[in-house]
Amino acid sequence: MKMFKKEKITEKDVGLLEDAFVFLCHAVADESHCLGNYMSTGNEQDLKDLEEARRLRTFVADKITEGIKNQNWCRIKHICGKAMTCQELITRYLSMKDMEKAKELAEEYKKLYLEYLKILGVTEKNMKLKSSA
Repeated sequence: MKMFKKEKITEKDVGLLEDAFVFLCHAVADESHCLGNYMSTGNEQDLKDLEEARRLRTFVADKITEGIKNQNWCRIKHICGKAMTCQELITRYLSMKDMEKAKELAEEYKKLYLEYLKILGVTEKNMKLKSSA
């Protein structure tokens, strides 16, 4: 796939990494929903759907984490899970007209995104602000 050319990752294409972050957040959430569906219905198809969601998440994660050491590959998954939950909670607080709590969670989301970039080795010196898109 064009968007995963190795040289784009090496250049720390922040646009690509941001798109991957959002994708990984949604993929982790999809896995959770598949498991939730299985727990409420007992339908084995939901477990198969979970496995497919995990496969696709792993495929994208592998493309952006080349050279990541230790447990940081897995940490990215958990960071994305927390970020997706922040997004869900922000939406709930906004629907309850609680802007202050929504703002607090938006700051937490930002911290999670910055931690993700830090794990991937993005710094002000090596980031490429022009997107590959």
